[in-house]
Amino acid sequence: MVDKKILELRNARKAKKPDFVRQEAWRRPKLTIKWRQPKGGQSKLRKKYRGKRKQPSLGYCSPSAVKGLNREGLRERVIYTLSELDAFDVKTEIIIIGKIGNRKKVDILKKCLENKFRVGNVKDVQKYIKDVEEKLAKKKKDTKAREDKKEKAIEKALKSKEKDEKKENLDEKLEDAKEETKKGDKSDKIKILEKGE
Repeated sequence: MVDKKILELRNARKAKKPDFVRQEAWRRPKLTIKWRQPKGGQSKLRKKYRGKRKQPSLGYCSPSAVKGLNREGLRERVIYTLSELDAFDVKTEIIIIGKIGNRKKVDILKKCLENKFRVGNVKDVQKYIKDVEEKLAKKKKDTKAREDKKEKAIEKALKSKEKDEKKENLDEKLEDAKEETKKGDKSDKIKILEKGE
């Protein structure tokens, strides 16, 4: 563990550190506020004139013993898979979950809860797991409902198609019967009726 006095010293230095703003950023909207070194030949900021903004320099840097550590003095370790948790050191490191999908993230958080690991970028782990599982369950339910609706629509379309085909077949038979009677030939139905008399 790192000495707390050095951490306090770093925090005190960081509190005094000014915001380093790019030259002319306040005047020109197209320029970003992010720091860029001034390179102009007549630049007063580059020449460090009195009354101009401060530039980044070595005097503002943190003590080397605490560089890259968070406020509690722990090194942040980005994790993407469950296997990376095996080589995790609880005393000197804190977990930062990388940009991964919700399912993987929930698996990692569950393992962190079991092993009592600290997670830096999730405030309430149990609440987060509960919310994500609810979202996933809702999504699954919605997709199932959508698929059922699609299947019903397909079945309905097939039934209507069969009905249309039956109607077409009946119409064709009736037309055939009419054509036969027009030519002078008696249709099968008429012949059967005559025999019955």
